[in-house]
Amino acid sequence: MLPESAQRQEELGLLQESAKSAFLAGADGLQLVEKQIRASLGSDAAVLTEISQYLLGLGGKRIRPLLAVLAARLFLTKKSPSAELPSALIEAAAGIELIHMATLLHDDIIDKSPTRRSKPSAYVKFGLAETLLTGDFLLVKAFGLCAKLDRYIIEQTENACIALTEGEVLEGTLANGRDLSLDSYLDIIGKKTASLFGLATAVGAHCAQEDLAVRSQLFEFGYSAGRAFQMVDDILDITADADLLGKPSGTDLRQGTPSLINILWLQSGESFAEEFFARTENTPEECLRAQEHLLNSDILGVARDIAKKEAEHAKKQLTSLAPESIDSEIQGALLALVDYTIHRAL
Repeated sequence: MLPESAQRQEELGLLQESAKSAFLAGADGLQLVEKQIRASLGSDAAVLTEISQYLLGLGGKRIRPLLAVLAARLFLTKKSPSAELPSALIEAAAGIELIHMATLLHDDIIDKSPTRRSKPSAYVKFGLAETLLTGDFLLVKAFGLCAKLDRYIIEQTENACIALTEGEVLEGTLANGRDLSLDSYLDIIGKKTASLFGLATAVGAHCAQEDLAVRSQLFEFGYSAGRAFQMVDDILDITADADLLGKPSGTDLRQGTPSLINILWLQSGESFAEEFFARTENTPEECLRAQEHLLNSDILGVARDIAKKEAEHAKKQLTSLAPESIDSEIQGALLALVDYTIHRAL
C-alpha cells in the first residue's frame, strides 16, 4: 500500500489528467478568445499595450473564458457535434478575461504585491500610475467588446462588474480587531471572485440559446465553482509553497485579509488569533509563527470541508441538467475541473 502522501499525489495526478480534458475540449475556443484579446490591446499610448501584453504573457489558466466556451459546448455539441462557436461567445469571453486582467492589475496596486505568477508584478515593474491606468484601459476595452452584444450580455456584465467592485471595497482587512462572519465572507468572495465565473457560464448557456431557467442554473454552477476556487486559494496560501502560488505564501496573514482561514481562526476564539489581528502590522517572525500554528491546527480541516461542500453544490447544478439536453463528455470535463480544483487543497 502506498504511503498517504504518495497516494494523494497519485490521486491528484489522475485528477489533473482528467481536468486536462476540459482544456482540450475548449482548446479551439480558447485560441479564438486569445486572438480576440490580443487584437484588443493596441493603443496609441505604447505603455498601455506594453503592460497589457506583459500581464497576458505571465500566463494563467484562462479559467473564465474556458468556462464560457465549455458552457456553450455543453449544449451546442449535443445539438450539432460540428457546430461552430458563435462570434458573440468569443467576444464576450474575451471581454470577461479583459475584466479579470484589469482586476489583477488593480489588486496588485491595492495589495502592493511584488510578484504575480513568480514574476515582478506590473505595479513593481511599471509603477503605480501606469498600472492603474492600464487596468482602466482594459476595463474600457472589455466594455467595448460586450457593448456590441445583446442586452442580456450587457446587463449581466454590468451586474458582475458592479459586484466585483463592491466585493473589493467590502473586503478590507481584519486589522484592529475587525470581525467578519462566515456569511459576510461568502458574500464578499461571491462578489469579488465568483461573479465573473457565474457570468462566464451564464453567457455560455445564453450563446447556446438556452432559456432563462437553464442560464440561471449554469450561473449557479459557475458562481459556486468560483466560490470554491477562492476558498482553495485561501487554503493554499497557508499550505502551498511560493513556487506553486507564484507569490510568497502567507500573504493573507501578513495583510490581514479576511480569507476563509483567517476568519475561521479568528472565530475560533483563540487568544493568539485575537492578538494577531488586533495589531495593525505583524513582524515577519510573528507571521511565520501564525502560519506554522495554522498548519498544525484543525482550522484547515474545517476550511477544506466548507470548500468541498461548495464544490458539491456546483457539481449538483450540472448533474441535475436533463441528460438528453447536454453532451456527457463536456459535462464530465467540467466536473473533473471542479474536482481537480478542490483536491489541490486537500
